[in-house]
Amino acid sequence: MRLIISIILLVAAPRIYANDVASYLQEYGRTGVSNYSTEQAIIRDSDLENLLNKLSPFYGDTLTRIRQKAYYLTYKKAIQSNENRTLAVNRLLNGGGDADGGIVGQNLGYLKNFNLDDFDAESARLINLKLSSTRIQHYKDFVLLAGFIGTGKDILYQKVLDRDVPGKTKWYISLALARMGNSEQIAYCMDKVRSLPINDNLLDYVVPDLLYMRQKVGVDFCVTILNSNEKLCHSSNPDNSESIVCGYKILEILAPVVIGIPVAVDATGFVRVDNYEELLNKARQWFL
Repeated sequence: MRLIISIILLVAAPRIYANDVASYLQEYGRTGVSNYSTEQAIIRDSDLENLLNKLSPFYGDTLTRIRQKAYYLTYKKAIQSNENRTLAVNRLLNGGGDADGGIVGQNLGYLKNFNLDDFDAESARLINLKLSSTRIQHYKDFVLLAGFIGTGKDILYQKVLDRDVPGKTKWYISLALARMGNSEQIAYCMDKVRSLPINDNLLDYVVPDLLYMRQKVGVDFCVTILNSNEKLCHSSNPDNSESIVCGYKILEILAPVVIGIPVAVDATGFVRVDNYEELLNKARQWFL
């Protein structure tokens, strides 16, 4: 009886992994239960290259959740590191070929938080491989990533000319080419935007695309909305049904991307202010 109890206690006792990456991921694969403190220890106690080497066998694991966790640890270590983050970027890009669309989308989301300097020629090669077929999972995000680092111009321009490519896909291709300075596509994107009515939908779904281009003409369009006194938008406050000027909403979109704008935003991207009217006037004067 004592032997049986001892075996039960041994099995039931929590395991201490410290920075034993393999043991942690194997246990995670078995239970599906994450341990935040253990993950923090793993991230803290290994340099980036060493951790990636430890994670390497798990990027191709048969269990989806293990692969997903391996890429998560890769991202968390890299984003907190001052080391060669390009190593992690290219690991995440390699994960763009994973059979699970959730992992591909997860990795592309992670990559949006890296700097341009974190991408190299190998990064560009891996992205270019994804641009040939518009039918792959998360094609739009690969296109926008290509525009961000400035690669794949010729491939993307051919897709713009291809009649079989859906219009919505072509929109993102045009945005990427516009970001890379293609004047024809900058003009096309601006013409499209100017043809739309100014309202909440434009600000919520189109203007962020416009600012992705990082072209002055796009910012100028936003400043025009900022200076307008027409009440064409609605408050984010559900208790306020009155129409408001769109300038209040455009501030939240401009603030994260325009250097020096006198508007403070919190971690969620919302403007921190007590008096919106005063802030709007201040922002208008600043742009002038």
